[in-house]
Amino acid sequence: MNKLAVLAFALLIFFSTMLWYLANGSLNEYLKSQVLLQSQYYSGQKATLLDAKYKAEDGVAYFNQLTLANIEGASQPLLLSVGKITAQLAKTPAKKLNNQSIQTKATTIITIEKLLLSNVNVWSEMMLSGEESLEQIVNDITMQLASDYPAFYPEISAKIYAEQHPELNEKLAVNNTITANKKPELNRAVMQAKQAKQQKRLLGKAQTRILIFSVIIEDATFTSIITGQSINRHFKSIDLGRFGDKYGLDSNQLGGELLKAIISQLQVASKDKSTPHNNKS
Repeated sequence: MNKLAVLAFALLIFFSTMLWYLANGSLNEYLKSQVLLQSQYYSGQKATLLDAKYKAEDGVAYFNQLTLANIEGASQPLLLSVGKITAQLAKTPAKKLNNQSIQTKATTIITIEKLLLSNVNVWSEMMLSGEESLEQIVNDITMQLASDYPAFYPEISAKIYAEQHPELNEKLAVNNTITANKKPELNRAVMQAKQAKQQKRLLGKAQTRILIFSVIIEDATFTSIITGQSINRHFKSIDLGRFGDKYGLDSNQLGGELLKAIISQLQVASKDKSTPHNNKS
């Protein structure tokens, strides 16, 4: 494996940037701090991580015992725990620029072959407000992502903008009516221009973007807490798919997208009609 590619991965995986690392020393401590920072930023809850280690000879990063505190008022102290996260760098991340890594003056795309999460636990509880704890967290994460990356969440970001600027609603309605009455050719030109502008917003000014080919939850337990009783459902090999198109995702966006996907997919899986295991709390 190209040693420079390995170094780049070590510096950039999981929300890292080269300049920050060069200024601050320990790679493992930096990776740990960034995982904690992103987890807390998007969820709004305290996060802990036992350690983070990168093995250059294998091109693999390991993150052990990640936990996320539950929302205020919940009986269970944790909302999420992950025993181990393993990130495997793609074999030739910088050899084929069109496929594995795209480097421009301002942007580098790092590719990760596989991200594995093992011993994942998620706890769900109905709160006094009538809202499920996980629904509240997913909503918080989504709103923060929409605020930071509006091009990925156009409907939500548009709603947020409209709520913040009610005086523009009438003007927007008039402009939409005028555009709808234009010739089809002109409408297509407008749409193409908007698509080009959106792509520019998607790429933004990020110097580091990350593409993950495969994210898999190897084993997980989903626990629903209902009137003092916990209902456990166990799962194996949940495929979360690919994260990022050919341009990857902003390194700072990845943490929120991963958290949202993990919680959301386990919520969906928990609705399976398979027989749960009941335990008294």
